[in-house]
Order: sequence, then C-alpha cells, then structure tokens
Amino acid sequence: MPGRVVLIDGDYLAYFASGGDNMRVDVSRRVAVNRLHAARELSGAERVELHLSARASNKGERFLIATTQPYQGQRKGSRRPKNWEAVREFLETADEALLRAKRISWMDREADDGFSYAAFVARNPVESVVHHTADKDMQMLAGLHIAWTDYARTEVPKGAYEVIGPHDGKVYGTKWFWMQMLMGDTADHIPGFYNLGEAKAREILAGTTCNAEAYEAVHAEYVRQKAEQWADYFVEQAGLLWLRVTHHPHDFLRVLPEHRHPELIDAVRRMNANIKEKREALDRFNGTAFSG
Repeated sequence: MPGRVVLIDGDYLAYFASGGDNMRVDVSRRVAVNRLHAARELSGAERVELHLSARASNKGERFLIATTQPYQGQRKGSRRPKNWEAVREFLETADEALLRAKRISWMDREADDGFSYAAFVARNPVESVVHHTADKDMQMLAGLHIAWTDYARTEVPKGAYEVIGPHDGKVYGTKWFWMQMLMGDTADHIPGFYNLGEAKAREILAGTTCNAEAYEAVHAEYVRQKAEQWADYFVEQAGLLWLRVTHHPHDFLRVLPEHRHPELIDAVRRMNANIKEKREALDRFNGTAFSG
C-alpha cells in the first residue's frame, strides 16, 4: 500500500532472532532479515523502519524518573542469548539495502517511543502505520497491529480509547495505558499497585468510555492507596509507562483531561526538578571519572 510503513521493534528482534544456544550466528542473522522482509510482505507496507534504542540511549531518562524501584531493575545481571551480541551488532551496522529497512536509533527515548511518534503524526494510522512487536506496551497506540506470533491483525483508529482485539481479546487504545497505571509493568519493573492485576484493572475501569473518565477512576484508586502522596506516585508511573511523542518525561499530560487536579502539575515540577538534579550529579560524576 503506497505510503504505508511497518515499524519493527529492533530491540525485541535481536532477542527473537538469537534463538537457542545451539543456533549458528549466520542462521540468527538470517532469521532477523527474514522477519523484516516478511513483515513488509504481510503488512502490504511500502517501506520498513527498524527502530532501536541506541546503546547509549538515555531511554527518555526513565532511569532517573524511577524512585519507587529501579527501572528495568530486574534485568540487571540477567543472561542474554548467546547470539544476542552478534545479532544486535548486525542490526545496528548492516547495510540498509540488505535489511531492506530504514534503521532509526533513538538516543533521547526508547524504540517504543519511536512507534508512538509515528502513530501520532500519521493522519490515518490504521492505513499508514503498522506496529509489529511482541511488546504489549504498544497496545496503547493507534495503527494497524500485526501480532508477532500469529500475525493476527487489530485496527486501532486515531484517538481510540478502547478496542478489543478481534482475535486475541486484548485491550488496545489508550485504555491500555490506564490499565497499566493500575497494574504496572513487570517487564520493565514498574510497580503499579501491589496485587492489582489485569482483572482488577478492568473492574476499576469498567464503564469508562474516554480518557477523562479513566483519569477519574484511576485518580480515585491512587488517592485510596497513596493518600497525600498520590500525585507524586501518579506522575512517576505515568512518566515511566506512557509512550511519548516527544522526549519530555511529562509528555503523558497530553492524555489527561484539562480539568486534571492542580496537584499533578506541582508533582510534574518536582519530578522534572528531581530528574535535573540527578542528571547534573551524573554529569559531575562522569566528568570526574574521565578527568581522573
């Protein structure tokens, strides 16, 4: 289809193509290339974009936002597949003509945020933007979603609050973001609320039809569980979970209603000041380390 682009999650592709420890590196590389080519054919896309979080990426400073527990902290020390380094380097350096894909490496955000930007700027993302990833975070985004395992399709129109996947029964649209605000994201070590899973999140959001109604329901749960600390916890979780159009940590404000509680803006200011303080401390530390 003219103008259609399929976005490939390169961060996940490196893990997927690595295979088991007995797989040869050349086979792993071929698996990666084949997936890029297959995604283009199956989606009918005119072109392919391979989105990667650069190795030196600050990941949207999510590591600095996180105060309750370390962002992606459970991954520290975890073992990567044997072929991961070879596949990752291949995706980072291979000729784009071989990949038949445009490579985009993000320094000031994560690859996921690149998907969000593409969906936001598209006039009709269902027609022009295809998301191909195994990462459930992207369920909040508008566009045509093609599942990683069975290639099932789910169309999420621009501005959609809730779409139920016709094949997988999953929640798509911005309602997925609000559900994550309640239950967190174990894959990225984002806590949400203890012992509050998807079933309870659906229950809390039952009957909501838009972001404004979801905000009120989620706000009530934050106040119930966090009392006077609700606003600071809210902006921390939102800053970690929301897939951004810009690199700004408070980009999530675009999905909140205009009548949001004023305490949130104060909490955003505190969050940004805390990030700035941590960033400056890191810069001083790195400067000392290099000069030493």
